[in-house]
Amino acid sequence: MDDLLDDEQAARPVGPPARYRLITPTEWFRIPLVADDARDRAVRALVDLTWPSRDEHAAKRRELRELIGDVAREGAAKDGLEMYLSTQTVLGVPVPASLLISMEAEERGRNLQLPYDGLAEDLREKYPTAQVDLTDLPAGRAVRCRRTEVPEDAVELGVSEQRPTTLLEYFVQVPNAGLYLLLTFSTPLPELADALVEMFDAIAASLSWIPAPTAQGG
Repeated sequence: MDDLLDDEQAARPVGPPARYRLITPTEWFRIPLVADDARDRAVRALVDLTWPSRDEHAAKRRELRELIGDVAREGAAKDGLEMYLSTQTVLGVPVPASLLISMEAEERGRNLQLPYDGLAEDLREKYPTAQVDLTDLPAGRAVRCRRTEVPEDAVELGVSEQRPTTLLEYFVQVPNAGLYLLLTFSTPLPELADALVEMFDAIAASLSWIPAPTAQGG
């Protein structure tokens, strides 16, 4: 009888994981994006951390709050789940880097039924100069895409095309869900891009899935 129960349990379809886990540097600040109130609280907390004095740094606090608020809202508009902003400094110099975690669904225009090599080919066609590879993470097979771009808002601010932003994207299929978890890392410093990409790769390699609790039969 025990063997039969084990066989029945093994035959049950496995559902999608309950959530994911990712290890980021301690200097990276997390901003949840799904709920507006939680997002706004996190933005205020980061402003307080960066410029603690409300009186002395009033103008800088306001500027930073508007900047981070805009970035967070933009991430939420891209189906973002959460984002991380680096607060790390080296010899007093900030090391700008970020991570946006989003869920990419089929209705956004990408055929999620494509095999990984098909997805990789799509990315190569869309970004001819990108480095696109298939890679194996502990969380499963993934498509890795490294590319550069000069964002439109940066062009408006006069940023030279010789100083593009480096983007590193990981498309990881969520088990048994028909969705891709998309990790989008970025840094605007070409001089640090290679070193930071190594760190981005290490963060992506820490991704793991937390299984949903199984229902207890009566």
